[in-house]
Amino acid sequence: MPRTYKRKTSWGSTSLEEMERAMAKERNIDRSALRRYMKKREAKEVKTVGYGGTAEAKRVFSEEVEKELADHTKKLAEQFHGLTPKKCRELALELAERNNIPTPSNWRDKGLAGKDWFKNFLARHHLSCCMPEATSLGRATAFNKTTVEEFSDNLANVMDR
Repeated sequence: MPRTYKRKTSWGSTSLEEMERAMAKERNIDRSALRRYMKKREAKEVKTVGYGGTAEAKRVFSEEVEKELADHTKKLAEQFHGLTPKKCRELALELAERNNIPTPSNWRDKGLAGKDWFKNFLARHHLSCCMPEATSLGRATAFNKTTVEEFSDNLANVMDR
């Protein structure tokens, strides 16, 4: 399975606005696609145009659960407890098992979430998950608002001389 899918057809790539304009005027849109869109619009089923339904059918977590996992990952990173990609994938499987969310069989066999799911999860939530660096307690506690303000004041005094 390819990691980055390259679309080979233009089906489903017409925007909602273009469909709306095509209903009023003749555009370069296939009649059957326009007719299908008009039926969906009359039934008030139009959310997006295209193949978004296939991704929704294969989705493991709901948006709320994914957001919760992303927030937890961010919070751990802010507390200098970064997760390795493997640990993050294990955490995703553990979250699914605790909430009785059905997962693909290869997740259970390997004991962690799939690479494709993880890569797409990071992209969906604009995260970066790589090997965390060790941070000493002194360095972590020394970098706070008071120390930074004191440093900038000292730097300003030196620059004024």
